[in-house]
Amino acid sequence: MRSRAKPSEPFPRLDHAHGDGPLPDLISGLMWTATAVFGLVALALPGTTRVHLAASVAVAGLALAWGGVSFFLGLRGRTMSIHARAGVTAGVMPLVAYALWATGGSGSFIQPVLLLTVLFIAYFFPPRLAAPLSALYVLCYSTPLFYDDRALDAGYPARVLMFAIAVTCATGAMAVLKRRLLRAEATQRDLAERDPLTGVHNRRSFDRALAHALYDSHGEDDVALVVFDFNDFKLINDEHGHPVGDTVLNAVADACRNVVRDGDCLARIGGDEFALIAPGADPDGVQRMVAGLDEVISSAEMPVGVGQVEATFGWAVSPHDAADSGELFRMADERLIERKRGGRRPRGAIQITRAQPVPVS
Repeated sequence: MRSRAKPSEPFPRLDHAHGDGPLPDLISGLMWTATAVFGLVALALPGTTRVHLAASVAVAGLALAWGGVSFFLGLRGRTMSIHARAGVTAGVMPLVAYALWATGGSGSFIQPVLLLTVLFIAYFFPPRLAAPLSALYVLCYSTPLFYDDRALDAGYPARVLMFAIAVTCATGAMAVLKRRLLRAEATQRDLAERDPLTGVHNRRSFDRALAHALYDSHGEDDVALVVFDFNDFKLINDEHGHPVGDTVLNAVADACRNVVRDGDCLARIGGDEFALIAPGADPDGVQRMVAGLDEVISSAEMPVGVGQVEATFGWAVSPHDAADSGELFRMADERLIERKRGGRRPRGAIQITRAQPVPVS
């Protein structure tokens, strides 16, 4: 059997709850690798302190190795949870303190590059984790005060204070920036995935949700697709105007939300055509679902002067009817058309006449 590629998301999620994907591992790998490589270059420059040369080279080797591992994990998509990443970040803090000692303590040439880790912590961790990690990082930066006799003469306490202020400000600023990015992403996702009139999913979002549901079912679990529209809906627009027709669509969408389960996808895929994707719903469950939708639509509050609209349904269930999204939709749509032809009302009949669900073939 040919394997199917997993449908892709239109926009990467930037929220801490879902994680940032492999990006933290890739960035961490690049940071550690660059620090190791340029640290070795700095050791070779004239005037660089080489009191602990062997230790400095060893630290560079460890940084290079860890950078390679992080980058490899990022490339393979083996990302850590946010709490595991926080634990790893805290675990490498002693290595940072040791690197400061090995490269000169209060006069270490690696101090400027430590700001990269500050930005990493501030961006990739939520405030509740970034705050303790930043505090631990400042503590690592202050360790030369405990062993370097030159620290006081070099004014290191003042540098620690200013470093702490810089870390605090950078963390706060990055938190604000990340929050704005999350809001912008949420707005962008909402515009891309929602129908601007009814607020339910749009056709683009529906197509992607159906593809994901079928992919996640592995061709074994049931995925139900229900499509429905309203008989003589054009007559409402013609007699009452499109604003009233829009009000009707909103009323129907609001009513349908009351019977849609968590995890299902309700979408408006055309003018007056809606669709519902229900993972895990078998053929018997679909008929109960259709009956529930029919009931709430029939009792939805309509604008003054408009009677209750009549809904016609068609449905198909994967893998019983089809396993491909296009074929599944085609079958559901054909059943809808067949039911409309079989129960067509005379023009002008807007009131609903409840139709009994037909068995799923």
